[in-house]
Amino acid sequence: MLKKVGKLGVKIDLFYLVSEGNFTCSQQWLDSFQDYTLCVLDRDDMELIAADHPWDNLDGLRARIDKGHICIGLKYEDDIVAFTWADLEECNHVPLRFAMADNEAYLYDAFTMPRFRGKGLAPYMRYQSYQHLRSIGRDRYYSISQYFNTSSIQFKQKLNAGFDQLYLSVERKSGTPHTFQLRNTAR
Repeated sequence: MLKKVGKLGVKIDLFYLVSEGNFTCSQQWLDSFQDYTLCVLDRDDMELIAADHPWDNLDGLRARIDKGHICIGLKYEDDIVAFTWADLEECNHVPLRFAMADNEAYLYDAFTMPRFRGKGLAPYMRYQSYQHLRSIGRDRYYSISQYFNTSSIQFKQKLNAGFDQLYLSVERKSGTPHTFQLRNTAR
């Protein structure tokens, strides 16, 4: 149905605003990922991930770095195997933009390279992202999960994330999105 509406020039977006970071883990769980190391990727690293990144190109990825966004990755040996982004200024999801406080970060575009999927890296990478962001004074995290994106929802559920608010956004082809809060279950 959403595709049919899209053909009429109307974009409908149903998504959760997710609160993250309320997660504790066992040492055994952490030890299972001992072969992976956390890294903060820079402008030069964008070339390495651009070929596999499905929704942006090299210029777009470098523009994120230039805006001050942080790209947090995991390496296995010398290969970047997963990464996510943090915007310290705002939630940059177009239908629901809002400023971040000094202790907040908006996490977006978590991605695991195809050959490393199925190993549970997404929750581990996100956990390591929390640790890195805490080290720079950010201890409250937001993200967006599309309502029908089961894999995004499942990996965040493993991290005890809160699916606090459900939104519906409607946008005509050349217009501004109109966003409506459908549910608020904030803890």
